Amino acid sequence: MRYGYARVSTDDQHLDRQRHALAAEGCVQIVEEVESGVKARKRLEALLTRLEPGDELVVEQIDRLGRGAAATILLMDELAQRGVALRVLALPALDYHTPAGRYVAQTFAALAELFRAESRERQRAGIEAARRAGRHLGRRPTLTGQQVAEARRMIEGEERPPSEVARLFRVHPKTLRRALSQRRNGEIAWT
Repeated sequence: MRYGYARVSTDDQHLDRQRHALAAEGCVQIVEEVESGVKARKRLEALLTRLEPGDELVVEQIDRLGRGAAATILLMDELAQRGVALRVLALPALDYHTPAGRYVAQTFAALAELFRAESRERQRAGIEAARRAGRHLGRRPTLTGQQVAEARRMIEGEERPPSEVARLFRVHPKTLRRALSQRRNGEIAWT
């Protein structure tokens, strides 16, 4: 039986491309998972326990299988020993049952791990550069600087309770309190 496995790391990523590629390969069942590569992938583990000799596991990319090169290689070895065929759509000529195929698979697994590490490093460097430049990271604040100043004036000048002011600006009182304290502490915020 031919099984497909598709995984993305976060909820804002999409499984569509992997799902379509696996369906086009005739996978009888496609197991989908939204889980970071560093966390336990329970659906993959459950699928692996169901696989029997003669079954085929299909993935789009080799890095969908393991947390790193070592884990991926161990999994590929285990599947080969159990008589389960592995097909990686991005590597159509890969035959893990030959020495050359194992070498190619192990090399690609190591390269995938290297590229992920480099990508994470570039991301960290970009975030650090943005912080040094004073740019705000993350979600845009709910209240603008002008709204925060107006809310402060209403609370201090007109002596309105913060809960009423928060209701006027259609935000939760905690959101208003946080915005007021960030401006007072000199934190950078959107204007």
